[in-house]
Amino acid sequence: MSQPRFVTSPKHEQALGLVELPVSTSWTQPRTGSVTPTDRTKRRLLGTPGPGQGYALRLIKEKSAKIVLTEGEEHEDVETGLSAIIGKRAASFGRSPISYDVDFFVKLFGFDGAADASLVEFRRMFFKGAGHSYVVQRQLADAIPESTLKLTLDALSSVQQWRQLFRI
Repeated sequence: MSQPRFVTSPKHEQALGLVELPVSTSWTQPRTGSVTPTDRTKRRLLGTPGPGQGYALRLIKEKSAKIVLTEGEEHEDVETGLSAIIGKRAASFGRSPISYDVDFFVKLFGFDGAADASLVEFRRMFFKGAGHSYVVQRQLADAIPESTLKLTLDALSSVQQWRQLFRI
């Protein structure tokens, strides 16, 4: 049986100068939704994706007895606002929220009862409406720079001026 005319033989391919395509190199699919540190600085009001961020609400509820609120502060606003900020801190370390994150922000905002009057007034305005507005939650998280999120509790205790820890 003869070969059909539309099929070339190796002898004809050499004569025509046809070249085989090289085998492709290996590749990997990048992680969907992964955000690099340089992307985080550009993401205003978009949040910071991370694993298990909803767990922050449970941690806050477990430690709610230690959170001291003053007159004019709503528990729901503080709880929701803290969960957004805790989620951002945990995501900056590439992990889920842990109890240490709650302790960090309780100390940072003076919810342990050790806040001066100016910090109490600031946090009253800072958390106002966070329980009902996604935009307010994102503004809360964006107001805390990456350098503050990376501090330890010991380093936080040594900060003299609390205003330098925020982007306000």
